[in-house]
Amino acid sequence: MADFKMAFDITSNNEGGYTFNPSDTGGETVFGISRKNWPNWAGWKYIDQIKETAKTPHEIDHAIAISATPIHVLVDSFYRVNFWAPLQLDFVNDQQIANQVYDFGVNAGIGRSAKFLQQAAGVNADGKIGPVTIKAVNAGQPETIYNAFQDLRKAFYETLAEKLGQHQFLSSWLSRLTPYKNIT
Repeated sequence: MADFKMAFDITSNNEGGYTFNPSDTGGETVFGISRKNWPNWAGWKYIDQIKETAKTPHEIDHAIAISATPIHVLVDSFYRVNFWAPLQLDFVNDQQIANQVYDFGVNAGIGRSAKFLQQAAGVNADGKIGPVTIKAVNAGQPETIYNAFQDLRKAFYETLAEKLGQHQFLSSWLSRLTPYKNIT
């Protein structure tokens, strides 16, 4: 079965630390958690305390890294509860598929990620991962499902960049699509 920690580490690297890019529709973001989309996340109170003395994104990142607050525990719990568990990734056999489905769920929403996985696995794309989807994913050829998922993901990013004028983020989004590696 897939391991949350492995997927979490990859996505954490993709998401980075503290940012506040005026062009980013998510607004103020830390570890990929945007204040606009998750205003009630418990970690914001710690970030706001840090921002009382740290002013630049670099200073804020450094202060978070050395902080004794439970920010990192809150981040782990946030992602496990809001992304990993709803996508049922504990039950996916292939770690690389789980990594990508989780990462895309974080980046573009769990409903969209679930639908793309269902399309890639050839089942009804209702956006809710359940036993039928898990069975199809685990019974299918992992590299084929993975590549189909990545194709859907790439097309989504390209459309998003074009439609919303978010071209500056396209190369970063596309860098998250990695080739399947046969691991034995």
